[in-house]
Amino acid sequence: MKTKKTIACEICGKKDFTLIATKIREGAGRILKCSGCGLIIQDLGWGGGKLKDYYEREYQKTNSLVAGRIQTPAEHFKDRLSTIGPIFEKIRPLLRPESKVLEVGCGAGSLLSLIKPHVSKCVGIEAYTPFVDFINEELGIKAHAKDLSELNLKDSFDLVISIATLDHLPDPYKTLLAMKKKLSKSGKIYIEVPSCEQALNLYLPQGSKDKFNKFFWHRAHLFYFDRRTIRALFNKCSLTMSMTCRHDYTLKNFLNWYFTGKPQSSLVSGMSETDLFAGTSDFESRMNKVFGRMEKEFKNIMSDTCRGESLCCTGTPKNGRD
Repeated sequence: MKTKKTIACEICGKKDFTLIATKIREGAGRILKCSGCGLIIQDLGWGGGKLKDYYEREYQKTNSLVAGRIQTPAEHFKDRLSTIGPIFEKIRPLLRPESKVLEVGCGAGSLLSLIKPHVSKCVGIEAYTPFVDFINEELGIKAHAKDLSELNLKDSFDLVISIATLDHLPDPYKTLLAMKKKLSKSGKIYIEVPSCEQALNLYLPQGSKDKFNKFFWHRAHLFYFDRRTIRALFNKCSLTMSMTCRHDYTLKNFLNWYFTGKPQSSLVSGMSETDLFAGTSDFESRMNKVFGRMEKEFKNIMSDTCRGESLCCTGTPKNGRD
C-alpha cells in the first residue's frame, strides 16, 4: 500500500513510502518503507518535546532489561555491564591513553565505565535523567541530559560512540553530522544499529516470524536500517565506513523464538543462558555441553552471513569534519 509523507526520506529525499506493518510491540502503529532507498521509518511525527517526555516517563516501563519491571539505574548498569563485553572489544582497538571519548545515548554508563580506565576523558549524553544522575554521582563520569545539538561541548573527541541509539532519534542525518563536527582532526565515529536483515526477521517459521516482526517494530525505534541504508547515510554525511555484524544473543534465544515465538524474560538471560536442560541427569548434562560447543559457531555464522542483530559501523570524515 503506497502512502504519501509530508516529510522527505532522511537519506534520498523522496516522499513516497509503502506501508509494511500496522502492528508494533505496543499495539497499533505504522511502519513505512521508502520507495527510493529502502529506509524503514515509524510514522509517529514526534517533536523533540514529546520524545523527551517519552523517555523520561514511559520508555523504562516498556523497554526494561527485565520484562515487567522498571529497573533502578544501578540494576540497569549491572545487567548491561554483564552483557556489554563484545561491544567494548569492538571499541578497545580505537582507544588510546590520550583519547577523549563521547557516547551519545549512554544508558546508565556501563560502556563508559569500561572505557574510562583506558582514556584521558569520557563524556556521556543520555535522555533519561535518573541515568544521568547515576553516572555523574556514582561513576564519576560527566554526563548530560540534553540533545547533542543543545550542548556547548568545548572539547573535540577522538572517538564518538552511539550504541543502538541512532535509530531512536528523530533526525539521524543531522545527528550523525553533529557527531562528525565533534571529532578531533583524526577522530572516528563508531555506531551500532539493529539490523533489519537479522536472521530472526527472516528465517523463523511464519508464525514465529510474524511475532518477532511485531516485537521488532516498536515505539522507541523511529528508523530501521539495513546494510545498504546505513552505508548510504554515512556516505551522505561524507563519512567513509567499514562495517561488520555481530550477534550477542545465544542459540538458546534463537531457538526460543523459533519454537515459541516469544522473547526470554530478560536481556541477560537472552545473552548469557546456553543450557536447554536443567542438567539433573547425564543425558541433560551432555546435551547442554553439545549446545555450549555450538555457541561459538552459531555466532560466527550470524556474523559471517551478516544475519546478526547489530550492524557495527566505523566512520571517518572524507574531507575533514565539516
